[in-house]
Amino acid sequence: MNKALVVRNLIYSYPDGRAALKGVDLELEQGMRLCLAGPNGSGKTTLFLNIDGLLDGKGHIEIMGVVRSAKTISDMRKMVGFLFSQVEHQFIMTDLLNDIILSVGDEAADIAEKKKKALEWLKRFDLTRYADTNPLELSAGEMKRAALAGVLARRPELLLFDEPLGGLDRENGEKLTAILRSLSTTMLIATHRRFMVEEVATHVAVMKEGKITGFYEKKKALKMRNVQDLLF
Repeated sequence: MNKALVVRNLIYSYPDGRAALKGVDLELEQGMRLCLAGPNGSGKTTLFLNIDGLLDGKGHIEIMGVVRSAKTISDMRKMVGFLFSQVEHQFIMTDLLNDIILSVGDEAADIAEKKKKALEWLKRFDLTRYADTNPLELSAGEMKRAALAGVLARRPELLLFDEPLGGLDRENGEKLTAILRSLSTTMLIATHRRFMVEEVATHVAVMKEGKITGFYEKKKALKMRNVQDLLF
């Protein structure tokens, strides 16, 4: 069975020359839900942007057995669903339904089928009543769920979440984690929140100064001081 994600010796420097990733090595088995903990500035978001193909660092990236290259990058991006920390940047259309329709893709034969599938996603996320609403007018919790619905409508094989509980109160955080727990998709989740680790993760990795410095099963990770110090 192919691993969901393989990253080997990934190096990336910002345009000003500062090193962001200093030889990242990381592997995810299919179905794994890995929470990535690390201080701000440790390189988590930069790592995600490289995995999604938005940045092009030096090194090896492989998703579901497909190795990153100039020829494969567009196909690889279709395998990845990326929920940004600032989800308002993910919306394109001025109404939620058409934004989800854009994400449904080629699995639906015509616009009527795309609309049907989009409405199914809105129903699953308790957002049907906002079908005609501008996504930017939703509450923080609703906007996060709407962005996630758009990501999942693409049927990605690897999900990247950058601080998914950011800006959410406890109630909306619990709604979001319940959705994530219900998914079988492989996930890589950058988070500072102990609640996310407890409720969703199967494993935890620690990232510091542009490198992965530890990789643990969740139960062990939650007992380790170097992990506890990174969560609240």
